[in-house]
Amino acid sequence: MKISLLIPTRKRVNNLKRLIQSVYTTASDPSNIQLAFYVDDDDTETIEFFKDEQIHKRFTNIFNTVIVVQPRQETFGEINNILCRNTSHEILMLGADDIVFRTKNWDNLVISEFKKYPDGIALVFGYDGIQPPGTLATHSFISRKSTDILGYATPGDFGYNYADNWMTELYRQNDRLIYLPIYIEHAHWGVGKATYDETYKLGSDAPHSNSIAIWEDKTRLNADIQKLRANIIN
Repeated sequence: MKISLLIPTRKRVNNLKRLIQSVYTTASDPSNIQLAFYVDDDDTETIEFFKDEQIHKRFTNIFNTVIVVQPRQETFGEINNILCRNTSHEILMLGADDIVFRTKNWDNLVISEFKKYPDGIALVFGYDGIQPPGTLATHSFISRKSTDILGYATPGDFGYNYADNWMTELYRQNDRLIYLPIYIEHAHWGVGKATYDETYKLGSDAPHSNSIAIWEDKTRLNADIQKLRANIIN
């Protein structure tokens, strides 16, 4: 099994360097990791960084790297789906550009967990340094098999909040929510680990009433719970 990291990013080149370096120094086998970045087509700073990387390969040289440059999406959920369609590995991480991998051999631990479930239905997550351990599944790992069943990596109409709540409940109700002792630090401005910037303003801090409405639509959530349940092999 191999892992694709789905990373939406905007105007955070230093974050990308830190993230890529952390994957390289902690993964047991970086050749099994695919990095997939969604870049807004007006983000010239990040586009230039990746153009330079194509020539000099200072950070991405050891990784299979996918760069998707498209117009800015209004919904975070659809970015994940676009990246999902442009990647190839069996396990997908719903990542971000402000995370840092801290636990050695995290990839082996994640892959070993998925191998326990022949149906491929599981959501695996670790500690992000913010949420109480084992509660809300942020920056989680799911299988491509699950996305084929549901038709999404994350619901495409979710904005920049509440998709984590949805995914957590979706897998919890199917007894396939799995917490591992791995630390993937969320270096968020809200806990003093980043500077507040335009990306936070347009993203997680933007109005998200539509996302709240989706999260509160339990009829829709329950339908997806049943879709997964119908494919579980006990």
